Order: sequence, then structure tokens, then C-alpha cells
Amino acid sequence: MPVMDIEIHLLGYWHKCAEVALSSPTGTSRRGGVILRYDDVYASEHLYQADHQALSVNYPVDLQWRTLGNWPAFLIDLLPQGAAHRRLQRQSAQPLTEWELLGQGALNPVGNLRVGNAAREFPPCHPGFTLADMLERGDAFIDHAHAVGATVAGATDTQGEAPKFWVVQDRTGAWHPDDGEFGGNAQRHALLKFPVPEAGPRALEMLRAEAAYQRVARAVQLRVTPQLPQFIGGKALLVPRFDRRVENGSEIRLGVESLYSIARVLDADTSLQHHTILIELSKHLTDFPADLLEYIRRDILNIALGNRDNHGRNTAVLKETDGTMRLAPLYDVGPAFLDARSLARRIRWDGEEPGRQIDWMRVLANLHTHFEEAGAARPRPPVQTPNLETTALALKSFATAVYELPLLMRQCGVEDSIVEARAEACRQMAAPLDAIQI
Repeated sequence: MPVMDIEIHLLGYWHKCAEVALSSPTGTSRRGGVILRYDDVYASEHLYQADHQALSVNYPVDLQWRTLGNWPAFLIDLLPQGAAHRRLQRQSAQPLTEWELLGQGALNPVGNLRVGNAAREFPPCHPGFTLADMLERGDAFIDHAHAVGATVAGATDTQGEAPKFWVVQDRTGAWHPDDGEFGGNAQRHALLKFPVPEAGPRALEMLRAEAAYQRVARAVQLRVTPQLPQFIGGKALLVPRFDRRVENGSEIRLGVESLYSIARVLDADTSLQHHTILIELSKHLTDFPADLLEYIRRDILNIALGNRDNHGRNTAVLKETDGTMRLAPLYDVGPAFLDARSLARRIRWDGEEPGRQIDWMRVLANLHTHFEEAGAARPRPPVQTPNLETTALALKSFATAVYELPLLMRQCGVEDSIVEARAEACRQMAAPLDAIQI
């Protein structure tokens, strides 16, 4: 029975923490059965923890053997996506199952989990590249990136078909494809993101706008990384990683779990409503009232600025080493309305009608009802029902910022054509917020 080790990064080191095994021939796909259990030694040291020390908020550390009818959703966060997925399939003599993709491509994903592979071999030490070398994507860089597994696996963007590379800057200033083994020798971790070919003729424009959209998000006081993404060399976006840092010469990896994983969703094409996700988040986030407002404001910004790509891996929970959990900084926010693939919103509000202004009092009332019903049906873990009046007041006060978005967009460097295309949508989003009656 094939068994796969799952490792977790804590206190500067990797530790075996769990095993997942196939329980039937169908287990090679996400819809097949598996057995999941924590390592006995690891479990005895971290018993009952459900934060960054656990595989998932849905699987606290314990001594149980779990026989599951399908994969636990956190494994889908580790699967290689997009270009990384296709590369692994091309390199294989025969089509790889998802189980095989997990074993080969989840060696260096986002967050603090990985699939263990004792037989992994690394090429000889490389002197590194300049930023210009990486932007050109020459043979030397591409070959080395593939050899060390730096093409993105477990990407938070399941729609992402662009070549993406984990990169790291060492203490001398040289850049490297990130193999996950730099430890305290790194001074900067980032994602190097190139345009999505399938997005069509405006793909590069969309990538450039993504950097400007982050500046807009900061201006309206949404949670962003301290150092914002940079559009560099007219070719790519350099995105700071929020799941890595170096402290006292030691690498710290923070836990990251997507909304899909938290909501136990296996397939990216699953349609969800926001209240379903928020109810799950309320059970685990350290300061849910603050993150509830952050969550709603982000969606308001998404709608106003035309970021339709709001699926459940474009938002995640960040798990700090002190045990706190909150929404990760904003990422993958851009003018998806320009995408040639005609992307549609995946997650909607109960009360939201496509193509019509959102009645936020109706949305909030429905949200409150869903929370009360969830709390009554399942008191453990506790569901934190939001205060309707407080939430409504906060959203009403956000209307001014939404009215001012076109001006902010220009100040933040968004191209005039995009500003003009979104100006009316910003006005239509602001008006019902301003009309909220407390």
C-alpha cells in the first residue's frame, strides 16, 4: 500500500509529522480513498494543536487513524498547478496520476508543509543569477529552476497558467531559483510571475496593473505585504512572499491554508457562497470581527476594480508561529475583466444578483441568519456570529473610499484605460454602500 510522508517546518527544521496512504486503487485521484494519520512521536509533542503545527484547521494533531472517502483538501493546496503541472506531465513517459504528481511536485510548496522525499537530489551549488537573467528566462535559468523544483507547486492560483518561479536572493545579492533549502542564507523570498498566455493580448497589461492594484489596496487600508509587488523590466511581476522570513539567521516558514482547504472543497470549479466560507473562518481566526470586515472590503474592491477571479485559492489564512491565524495579505488581485478567458466570479453573496447592484443590508441580514443557524446547529467549534449593526456601519463608512477609487487608481499608477473602464462600476458599488441604513 503506497505511503507518502508529510513533513512540517517548525523552529527552523523539517519534521516528519504525518503519513497518508492509499486505501483503494481509486485513491490515486483526489476523489479516491486514503488513510491519514499523524506520526506518533510528532503527535505526542503537539497533541491537539490546530494552528501552524497541524496539517489543517480541519485535522488537529491527534493519534487517530482516519479512513477518508476522498483526499483531505489540504493535499490539493500542495499539488502542482498550471505550468508546473504541465511540465511534470511532459517529463513523464506516461500520464501521471494526481498521487504521482503530489509525490513529485509537492517538495517545495507555499506554507510550511511538503511531501517528504529522502531520495531528492540537488544539482551542484550555483553562483546565482541577476534579476535581468531571470527576466530573460534563458536556458541556464530555466534548466536550473526545473532541476531544483522552483517552478511553482501548490500555487494559490489554480487558474494560473503563467510560468511562475519561486526565487530567493542570497546575502550577496545574487538571485536563485528557490529549491527550499536556502535556510538562513536568504535575505529575500519572492515569486517571479510572468504573463498568462491564455489571458490574451492584454496579459502583460494585466500583470502591470496587478502591481498598481496592490498600491490601491494599501491606500484603502486593506492588508498587503510590507513590500509591495513590483513590475520589473517590463516583463514580470516580483511578488514578495508572506510565508517566509529569516530571523536570527534561521528561516521561519509560516503555515498557509487556502479557503478551499478550510471549506473542504476539492475542485476549483466548485461554486460557493461567501457565508459558507465565513462560517468556517469564524471557527479558527484569532480576530474574526476584524477579518470579517477585511474579507468583505476585499470583495467590494474586487467587484469595483473588475477582479472577477475570486476563487477559493486566491485567498488564504496565514498561520503565525505564535499560534495566531488571520487572513493572509492580499494577493492575485488584478483587472481580470480584461482576461480573454471571460472569467466569472466563483464565490458570491446570498442576496447578490449577477448584473445588479448589491443590496448590502439584505446581504448582511442573510449573512447574520446563516451564522445564527450554523451556531445553533453546531456549537463546537463555536461560530462567532457577527454584529449586524457594527458591520453595516463599517461598510457604510467604506463608501467614501470606493467613490474615490478612480482618483486613487490614477494616483497609484493604474493606466487611464483601466480607470475609465472601472469608473462607473466604482460609482455603482459605492452608492448602495452609502445608502446603508443603520
